[in-house]
Amino acid sequence: MPIDTLPSAPAARDAARTRENILKAAQKLYAHKGYTTTGVREVAAEAGVNFTLIRRYFGSKEGLFRAAVEEFLQIKPFIAGDRSSFGQRSVEILVVGETVPSALAMMMLATADPAARALCSDLMHAHIDQPLAQWLGGRNALARAAQINILWIGYMAARQVLALPALAEADLDHSRQWLAQVIQQIVDHDD
Repeated sequence: MPIDTLPSAPAARDAARTRENILKAAQKLYAHKGYTTTGVREVAAEAGVNFTLIRRYFGSKEGLFRAAVEEFLQIKPFIAGDRSSFGQRSVEILVVGETVPSALAMMMLATADPAARALCSDLMHAHIDQPLAQWLGGRNALARAAQINILWIGYMAARQVLALPALAEADLDHSRQWLAQVIQQIVDHDD
C-alpha cells in the first residue's frame, strides 16, 4: 500500500488544553451560578467535552472546584516588588482582576455548601494569609495579613459581586487611593 493511501492517525488529544477548557468553563459557571447549582455535566457541556473527563483531570466536583479557585489565589504578584509600593500595587492587581471570573464570587456563592465553605477557608489561609504573613514579618503578621485580606475581599465584593453604585466609575479613583493608603499603613506598621 502506498504511503499516501495509509489511513491517517487520529489527531492527538491535547490534554493540557482540554483540562484548561474544563477549568475555564467551571470558573465561569461557579462565578455566575455557584458551586451547589452547577453540575459536572453542565461544566462539561460548557467546555465542549464529555463529563467523564472531569473525573479524569480533577477527580471529583470538589477537585474541580479546588482547582478553579486555587488558580486565582496567587499572592506572588502582590509581594513581588518594592515593599513601599505594596498598597498601590495590590490595588492595581485588584483592578485588573475585575475583568476575569472572580475567585471571590466563586467562594461566596459556594458558602451554602459546608464542605465547599471549609475548602475555601482552607485555601484562602494556605494561599493568601500564611504567605502574606510570612512576607510581612514582624509582630502580629498573621493578623495584619488577615486585615489586608479583609480589605481586598471587601473591595472585590463591592465591585464584582454586589456592584455597589457608590463605587461607580466617577468616585472609584478616590476609593482606590484610600484603599491603597490603608493597605500600605498595615504593611508599614507592625505593632
